[in-house]
Amino acid sequence: MDATATTQLYRKRQRRRAIIAWGTLGVVAALVVLGVVFGGDDNSSDSGPTIHLFTWEMSSAQYEQLHKGEGELAVLKQLGSTGIHEDEVEQIDLLRLFPPPPSGSSCSFWKLSDAPDHLVRLCFSEGEGVLLEKAVRAPGEGGAETTLA
Repeated sequence: MDATATTQLYRKRQRRRAIIAWGTLGVVAALVVLGVVFGGDDNSSDSGPTIHLFTWEMSSAQYEQLHKGEGELAVLKQLGSTGIHEDEVEQIDLLRLFPPPPSGSSCSFWKLSDAPDHLVRLCFSEGEGVLLEKAVRAPGEGGAETTLA
């Protein structure tokens, strides 16, 4: 076997090892991402809340605990869900009951888990990411009071 053939065989083996290593790394990374996205066991003894990407509910107690000036990340961590945008809300008639959002804000919506016909809107400042407004509306209400405490 000459030097050229030996070099080509060595490079082929190195390429195969690299493909196997990178492929294994890709599979492990994909599994980690799937584990983060879809969460773990809900019966775990984890002390902190997990953010669930595909839910948009909060309880009335969680709503009452929200206060003006809280940071968006802290609120999302406390709620454990990310909310949905206005164009994803199915209850169009409830959207009309909300006053115009504060200028310079972006708003997300949640439903109340213990009152599913109620819709909650949280508006955060676009620059600082601070809670500017929280409001809840229900069918039949002309304009429920917006509370910030």
